[in-house]
This record gives sequence, C-alpha cells and structure tokens, in this order.
Amino acid sequence: MLRVVPAFVLATLATAGLVAQGPSPQPAALTVKGLPAAAPLQVAAMLHGLQLQVQVTLQDGWHLYGRDTGGGQPVQIEIASGSAFAAVGALEAPMDAKGHITGNATLALPLQRVPAGAGLRATMKFMVCDALQCLPPMALELALPAAREKAPSVLLVAIDESERTTRIAAFLAERGFRTDVTTYAKVQQAECDAHDVVLADSPTFGQCRGVMGDVKRFPATASPIVAVGFLGTELLENQKVAMACGYI
Repeated sequence: MLRVVPAFVLATLATAGLVAQGPSPQPAALTVKGLPAAAPLQVAAMLHGLQLQVQVTLQDGWHLYGRDTGGGQPVQIEIASGSAFAAVGALEAPMDAKGHITGNATLALPLQRVPAGAGLRATMKFMVCDALQCLPPMALELALPAAREKAPSVLLVAIDESERTTRIAAFLAERGFRTDVTTYAKVQQAECDAHDVVLADSPTFGQCRGVMGDVKRFPATASPIVAVGFLGTELLENQKVAMACGYI
C-alpha cells in the first residue's frame, strides 16, 4: 500500500499544479557579484524551473571558453553546498568550432532539488580573452535567497504517527514539499487552510477501526484535499464530494 500511495499522491498533486519542480513557475533572477566594472562582458543569471541559466553578453572581439582548448580557463559553474539544489548534468554552453563563446549566449546547468538545503548559491569561474590577451581569472557569486524559493506545503493527515506516516512525510520532503503531520483526531480547519494541499492518508481497511468518528468530524477547508484509500472515500463522502479521481 505504501508504495502505491506516493505515486498516486504525486500524480494528483501534479494535476493540481503543486508538484515541487522548482521554486516557482516563474523564473527567478539571481544576484551577480564580483564582475569588475571594466570587464568586457555582462552577466545575468536566472533560475528557470530546474535549470540555472546564465546569460553572457560579450563585447566584440572577446570570448569565453566553453571547453578546454589549451588556452584560457573554460567556464565552470559550481553549486555551493547548503543550497536547495544540486547539479545533475554538465554545463551546456553554446560555442563555435574553436570552443569559443561569443556575442550573446545562454549557459544552462540542469539541477535537482536537495531536501535539506535552502536558496541557491553558485560560483561561476572563467577567463575572458581576445585575440591578444586573456584577463586574469574571474569568479562571480550567483545567489537566490531562500525567501525567493518557497516550496508548496502539504498537511499530511494520518490515523497516527506511525512508521508509515514518517515514511510518507519523508517521501514528500525529499521531493521538495514543506510537510507537516497531524492526525484525524487532532486536525483543525486553520491548519488545513494554511497549507497548499491536504493529504488524507489511509492504511488498509482492517487498520481503520476506531477512526471513522474522527473522519466524519473532519473540518471543511478551502484547501484541496487528496484523499487516499478507504478513509479517503469516507472523507470525500462526508465532505459531500460527488466525484473522485479513483480509489486505492
């Protein structure tokens, strides 16, 4: 049963647009620090879903290196430990046959969420060169404050705080949800309303004895409810929901 619940939950949250795939459906700009005023390029950074995008605009005649050519230092972007993200692939950099990045170019680094982290901090290292010289290596600090990266919140309602409940909560947290846990006996309308979605869990039928009274008293809430299993069916019925997406 436990293996089925997370897949069902994530599918339902995805339908509601609440699966945590990034800090926000809208791109978020990062601050860029450390670029000398006289540098022959401009740099802007943005977090777009699960991709860090860095826009570089180079003056005519200047270039960066997209790969090691034996010349200047290739561009590198390193995600700092403690961030809410980690790199999951190589940096994508548009370059010509010589390995040069010129003009207006967007570098892209694929990311994944890291449960224990917050915000996003990265270091961009590179050398900028023209036909005659390379300037000293540069290191820029890219940062997105934790306050800009708010994950969806889930209130997990279970019959008790058992190992099953702990595992489901951990599963959600690992996927970037801010997860709180309560029980059918304790749940209040205010805490339901304070979350993006309420997940009403249910173990097997034989484990539901003694909980039905609490299910019938479940508070009405403005937050969407993902109702799972036998107790979920009873809860939907009590909430006067005429149609559900399925039964587990």
